[in-house]
Amino acid sequence: MAVQQGAGVSGDEAEALTGVFIYRVPEGTWWWSDELYRLLGHVPDSVEPTSELFREHRHPDDRERVEKALAAVRADGRPFGCYHRVTDTSGAEHAVVLVADGRTDDSGSVVTLRGFVIDVTESLVSHARDLAESDVTRARASQQDIDLARGVLMAQYGVDADVALRLLRRRSQDTNRKVRDLARELLAAAPTPEGGARQDLSRRIGSVLYARESD
Repeated sequence: MAVQQGAGVSGDEAEALTGVFIYRVPEGTWWWSDELYRLLGHVPDSVEPTSELFREHRHPDDRERVEKALAAVRADGRPFGCYHRVTDTSGAEHAVVLVADGRTDDSGSVVTLRGFVIDVTESLVSHARDLAESDVTRARASQQDIDLARGVLMAQYGVDADVALRLLRRRSQDTNRKVRDLARELLAAAPTPEGGARQDLSRRIGSVLYARESD
């Protein structure tokens, strides 16, 4: 299947994009956010999102590794983070992080994969520092909450601090809430309740992170 030409994005625009996806395992169907379409160079909804199309956008040297990671999460639902490269329809290559985990049914079978594709081609260190300094100026306690929440996401998905901040910012945009409020909600969900199962951490974090949890 050839990759359809679509709407390419500039380097600065692509760097700001954080796409969201949902894969429904029983039906084998995908939902992509508008940002994910644009990151890959497509006009939103101009092509049908499929596993094959998603794979074709990945760098040939990275495809097998990403496929193995996705197969693993389809099997057990455990969260993961995977750095790799994608090529958009204009031929531009982007370094991205794919972060995903699975939602299970009552029998424990994975029925939905949900996650983010974050363009990290350009350095995010300067932006993260500016945001942190701004929050510290307003309230040191708020910055501590953000830093702790980033640490939770870093440990859960195996990503770095800048990617974790991007996840928080994306969810903040989805819900029109401040990053520090979302961080506090995430920290409240992270501890294992007395008598609870430690493996439920993924579900608790997912309930905060994913706007389309009910899909």
